[in-house]
Amino acid sequence: IENFKTISDSIVYNPAVFKPLFGNKADPALRATFKVIKNPNLNISDNEVKSQVVAAINSYFDINNWDFGETFYFSELSAYLHTSLVPYVSIIIIVPSNATSQFGTLYQINADPDEILISAATVDNVQIIPAITAAQLNITS
Repeated sequence: IENFKTISDSIVYNPAVFKPLFGNKADPALRATFKVIKNPNLNISDNEVKSQVVAAINSYFDINNWDFGETFYFSELSAYLHTSLVPYVSIIIIVPSNATSQFGTLYQINADPDEILISAATVDNVQIIPAITAAQLNITS
């Protein structure tokens, strides 16, 4: 690029920052567990579902799909996962791993103008559950 700029132009290089979400590499406030209810009518192992969920999340967070400063919305990821994982998965929810965070705090994550969001989720961040309960959502009364 420098060879093609004009004499009066200047190029300013700004470093990019990757902001990992969900896994152990993420900031503790951004760590989460994906809780999944499998389709009860199919005979598929928990490990296969977990692997497929992580693969779909990684596909959603492909670097080509994101721009600097773009906001993450779980509703969009959830729609993508439900579409990608038909017929294996019935329900997917995201629950913060941080004990001080409440259910729903990770439904929107903002990035700074120099940040790109990426997933650091692994199969350890996916849990197969039989039903959604207050305990599964880490909600205490």
